[in-house]
Amino acid sequence: MNKNLNYKTLDLQVSDEVEGKVEAVFSVFNTVDSDEDVVLPNSIKSAWGDKGVPMVWSHDWKDVIGRGEIVQDEQKAVFKGQFIMDTERGRDAFHTVKAMGELQQWSFGYQVNESENGEFQKDGQSQEVRYIKSATVFEVSPVLVGANQETHTLAVKEDNSSAEVQSEPKSNLRFTDEADNVLNTINSFIDRAKELTSLRLEKKKKLSKGATESLVNLQDRIQEVYNELDMIIGFGSDESDVEVEIDESDAEIEETQEADTLIADTTRVLGETLDPDII
Repeated sequence: MNKNLNYKTLDLQVSDEVEGKVEAVFSVFNTVDSDEDVVLPNSIKSAWGDKGVPMVWSHDWKDVIGRGEIVQDEQKAVFKGQFIMDTERGRDAFHTVKAMGELQQWSFGYQVNESENGEFQKDGQSQEVRYIKSATVFEVSPVLVGANQETHTLAVKEDNSSAEVQSEPKSNLRFTDEADNVLNTINSFIDRAKELTSLRLEKKKKLSKGATESLVNLQDRIQEVYNELDMIIGFGSDESDVEVEIDESDAEIEETQEADTLIADTTRVLGETLDPDII
């Protein structure tokens, strides 16, 4: 990642005619992002000119996963690209983006060429922003969370099978592979959080209230997840570190009670978080 560049994020959409193709909205114009910037229409150009723009994973320039071109209209900038399917990393990135579906966001690394400060008016409210009038884009990246929450994947194409993103995609991954994907997602998010915080501090600003609340909520949930995983590993692991001898019947009763507690807690959490209309 180039520390001298700025980064912004958006969503993606995926369709399915040719394997490895992707289209993603990576910038939405005339909206205020979490950096309090407003990108103006037709302000974006590739640093590589007509050659297109590289696609890298989470702004890591050592992790090139594809290339594409930038297409703009008055509302948005769209990245139309191709994952490098001849490499394992390119294929892995493609399948991750496809599996993430509408959760996937996009970002771009850029350098501001021209900007000015001003007031942004919306719904009778006014706030001070930086208007970006010209920016050079060095790369486009799939990320977990971006500066602009309106980015998204438009389509991902794969092997003549109509695979338009579904709201509840089924996973064919092995359990261990899915766990690895979750870990990679967490790592990418932490990198993004550090990156966003660094950019804000460079501007002598703090994180927004919304970003801070999101991080606190995530921190609380991660602590809960840690405790739940600790219980699951304790019940499900074949290894035992128990050094105290316990009557076998008493141990079975205690383990059954603890397992019932785990199941009850899991059911409660699901009941509190799932939409009752889809249960």
